[in-house]
Amino acid sequence: DLKVAPDRVIMIGDDIDSDVGGAQQAGMRGVLVKTGKYRPELVARSGIDPDGVLDSIADIETLFR
Repeated sequence: DLKVAPDRVIMIGDDIDSDVGGAQQAGMRGVLVKTGKYRPELVARSGIDPDGVLDSIADIETLFR
């Protein structure tokens, strides 16, 4: 246990359901990265609204500006 409140955590992942949706259900922010499992049609069908979207994990620094 890191003793960090969920609302202070950002989950970054390429799976809209498991990564982003799961994070949001747990009270965290969920950011989608357009790599790996990412498919635009899955995002459109999911009904999940990511808290952010990155083209690459290399863009992570943009979350902290």
